[in-house]
Amino acid sequence: MDLLIIMTYAAFAYGCFKIFKIPVNKWTVPTAVLGGVFIVAGLVLTMNYNHPYTYVAQKAVIGVPIIAQVSGVVSEVPVTPNQPLKAGEVLFRIDPTIYQARVDRLQADLITATQAVAAQRDQLDASKAQVAQARAERDRAMKDLARYQKASNKTVNPFTEQEATNAKQAYLAQEARLSAALAQQQQIESQLNAIVNGENASVVSLKAQLREAQYNLQQTEVKALTDGYVTQVLLSKGSFVNSMPFRPAMFFIPKQGRSVMASFRQNSLLRVKAGDEAEVVFTGIPGTVFHGKVKQVLPAIPEGVYQAQTQLQTISFDRRNGILAEIELDPAIDEYDLPDGVAAQVAIYTDHFAHVAVMRKVLLRMTGWMHYLYLDH
Repeated sequence: MDLLIIMTYAAFAYGCFKIFKIPVNKWTVPTAVLGGVFIVAGLVLTMNYNHPYTYVAQKAVIGVPIIAQVSGVVSEVPVTPNQPLKAGEVLFRIDPTIYQARVDRLQADLITATQAVAAQRDQLDASKAQVAQARAERDRAMKDLARYQKASNKTVNPFTEQEATNAKQAYLAQEARLSAALAQQQQIESQLNAIVNGENASVVSLKAQLREAQYNLQQTEVKALTDGYVTQVLLSKGSFVNSMPFRPAMFFIPKQGRSVMASFRQNSLLRVKAGDEAEVVFTGIPGTVFHGKVKQVLPAIPEGVYQAQTQLQTISFDRRNGILAEIELDPAIDEYDLPDGVAAQVAIYTDHFAHVAVMRKVLLRMTGWMHYLYLDH
């Protein structure tokens, strides 16, 4: 860029010398050179601060590693690499045998538990009847014992001592029967009173296990959550996958937008803000300029972000670490089948010194034309 401006000024100065027949001497040549230095430097600085440019840009792509939620042997991989997929399409299937078996077993256990709760309610009703009967027998025995004891206080006792002893033993036996019936009733009631959200605790526990088992069964079919495609499919039938986060089974590329991420010098974004106009040229589409706007200037520089580790860290500052800006392109880019991650060059035009933006636009277009020229070594 600088060389182009210098050559343009040199051609302009040479033309002035020829057209106006300015003599070449020790005064005119240094004046032209010094004038060129100030003019070129002023234009370059004004353009760099108000209409920054970068060649470090690309159509950013967000990749999602596909990690299986359950472990097992892959039974089918129906996807084709690098072919468009719709949300909900199956990426691969895991053999569901053991997960289906667990669902079936828990469903059977749930039915058994539900029936057991119903049987316990019937047992409770029977236990209450036994308690009522035992209480009636105890009360009758207690009345007989009271009659024998009352008679023993009279001068003439019509009952023998053996009859009074038998009455007492009968009362104690009925009291024991009543205590046993009450204990059995309380045991059944305590089991039925184990309630969670209005349901028996054992039934609630089995329902929770069943939901978890059904979820795991559903995870044997790994599906695309959004539109996109998978790339470099190395998974095949018979492979074993697990839920370890550092062992993804596939790499999924969601459908990308029209964003281009550009890295600018740190002193080039003093006046850039969201909404400023921008232009982008791609190395893969020579001679074509795409329009867009600045969507955002990222608030952090990736190289300056640190995270806790097992040892103390030092600052790894590098002046070359640029500030990232996201450029949202116009829909015209959709007409081109651009691969994700292609390189680009970006220029941003702020509201300041708008007339100088013409130079930047010319230079950007020349950069796009230069993409027609390349040599393979």
